[in-house]
Amino acid sequence: MNKLNQGYYKIWKNDFYTIEANIVRSLWEDKYIKSFEKRLNKIILEIFENSKNTLLENNILISILFTGDKKVAELNNYYRKIHKPTNVLSFPSKEINNRNEIFLGDIVFSSQTIIEEAKTDNKNLEDHLIHLFIHGVLHLLGYDHQKEHDAHIMESLEIKILKNLKIDNPYN
Repeated sequence: MNKLNQGYYKIWKNDFYTIEANIVRSLWEDKYIKSFEKRLNKIILEIFENSKNTLLENNILISILFTGDKKVAELNNYYRKIHKPTNVLSFPSKEINNRNEIFLGDIVFSSQTIIEEAKTDNKNLEDHLIHLFIHGVLHLLGYDHQKEHDAHIMESLEIKILKNLKIDNPYN
């Protein structure tokens, strides 16, 4: 395969954040990436305003990999000992880099799983991707859903952010 068709790199940046994205071109249609990019500023602001997180006072950095089931299954197996793909993985960091940015961590998306979930659950693919991004960023900020009480807090926050973005509750 020609290297130009394998993937590409994007940087989305404003005064509050830098998001570095690696996109596997053969697995992700440009229209979904462009739709995500178009709404990114509003998504980030909603996440930080609603999570009452003070990190937005700093420059934050998030790394995203838009890949597929094969890579996500490898990472899921290596880091979580779960031998299958999932829709999104988050790897929190919160390190300060040499540009005085707070590196929140990495988020990895699987195209095949996300597309299949959207079809199965009759969800808009772009909205589903945005929900999973919000979910991933909340994990980077320390939210979790392992215990019922924590899951309720995290899901309620996701629902509120999505409502503000005019996206339906994905848990209905």
